[in-house]
Order: sequence, then C-alpha cells, then structure tokens
Amino acid sequence: MRRLLVTGVALMALPLLGGGGAVAAKDPVTGSAQALGFQLDAHRVGPKRPLFDGRKQIKLSYRFSANRPADLRILVTDRRSGKTVARWRQRAAEPGTRLRRRWNGVNRRGRAVDDGRYEFRVGPLGRPARFAGGFEIHGHVFPVDGPHGDRGAIGEFGAPRNGGRIHEGFDILAGCSTPLVAARGGRVRKVGYDGRLYGWFVLLSGRKSGERYFYSHLIARPPIETGDRIYTGDRVGQVGQTGNAASTPCHLHFELRKGDRPIDPKRALRGWDRWS
Repeated sequence: MRRLLVTGVALMALPLLGGGGAVAAKDPVTGSAQALGFQLDAHRVGPKRPLFDGRKQIKLSYRFSANRPADLRILVTDRRSGKTVARWRQRAAEPGTRLRRRWNGVNRRGRAVDDGRYEFRVGPLGRPARFAGGFEIHGHVFPVDGPHGDRGAIGEFGAPRNGGRIHEGFDILAGCSTPLVAARGGRVRKVGYDGRLYGWFVLLSGRKSGERYFYSHLIARPPIETGDRIYTGDRVGQVGQTGNAASTPCHLHFELRKGDRPIDPKRALRGWDRWS
C-alpha cells in the first residue's frame, strides 16, 4: 500500500469511498457482510448431579437462532477456576434444530475431572461462548445403599487382629440384605468366597481412579462375575455376615487400595456419604 508523507508523518493511503457510501463490516465468523445474529434460544443439562462413569452420561440439549448455519464451539468449564476441561466443534449447525452433546466426565488430558460444579457454554467460533446450563459431578458413591453406621474403634483401619494382623479396611454397620453398590464404575476383578476371613467378597477396579475397592462378608454370592463391566452405583451384592463375621452384627468390610496396598478409607467414605 502507498504511504503519504504529511509534515514528516507517515500516513497509510486509504481507499476512496465511491459516492460517499460506507464499507460494510464483515462478520468475523462467516465472512458475510450481514451479521450472523446468533442467539441461544433454549438449553438444558441433565442429570443435574451426575456420577462419573454412571449409567446416565451428562447430556446437553440446546437450540439457537441465526441467519444461517454456523460453526459452533461447545465448552465444559470448571465454575470454580473458569478453566475449560472439554471442548468440541459443531460444524455447519442448523438454526432452530434441537442439538445434543454428551460428555463422559473425562477432561482433555484423558483424566476424570475432580468433583465439583461445571457448566456448558455454547457460541460461534471466534466469539464468546454463552452459558448453556450447569451441573455438579461426583466421582464416587457411598457403597452401602441404605441406612448405615460404622463400628467405631473396633472396625477402624489399622486396628489389631489375631495372629499379628491389622485391620486393612473400615467396617460399616448395616442391616443384613442392605444393598451394596459400586463406589466407582470400572471392572470386576474378582468374585469369590473365603471361609476363613472374608466370606463372599468382590474386588472392583475403578475407571481412571487408580484405585481398587474390596467388599467382604456379603450375605451370598454377588450378582456379578469376574470380568464384568460395571458402572458407578450398580448393584454388587448385599450386606451379610459370611466368613469370620458370623459372631458380629451385619456389616460391610470395605477396603480402598492403591494397587495392592490398602489405605485408610475413612476420609473418602465420609466424603462420599455426605452427598450420596
């Protein structure tokens, strides 16, 4: 472009406007001279309190109006930090059409997101995305699905046991036959019976948690098999007294393991119990 020197100052040469008319500003998304006119008309997110790896995935349903089809971006953001944890593009989306997006709770690094409040945001490429609904996700549920208590010091992690053993789990009191559910979705690693200690038991590995969950003293053989794929909250058995628990009240002996190493599950259990 030509430069003009006026009193020593360099100025950019501007194109002449024919007939005194104005140049139409182009839409930054479509390149059209006419504005896109995007409006988010309706949106819905469900469930409002989803479970990570639960049977019901998080689903956004939305509808927008515009002058023409548009390329959209859909975001999931952490409401506490404002960071985007998941994103997609919807190419040539049609105005007035009910559109949907499902999310499994996995972030852009392939990891399960932390428990907390999140929201969907939707908008055209190159423009700020608009709020399209919020939800609160949880990665675990309490393993006893019914009235329950705990056994205090007798059933605490690390309590001494006969033969120099220590208690490697936490005992949760509940009535016999109270349902037990998967604290986290994943895979059934083992189902079995140990008449000396654990009675009927189940070992689960959690999806993207790096943890294993051990349930014992179940009332009868569990309704699942080794190798089964399960989801957070699925039924995995019932509270009982099998194994060396015949002389104790009905309870679940629950262990939380990192690999094969048991860790104290009390803090985690109390957290899951607050909202389950």
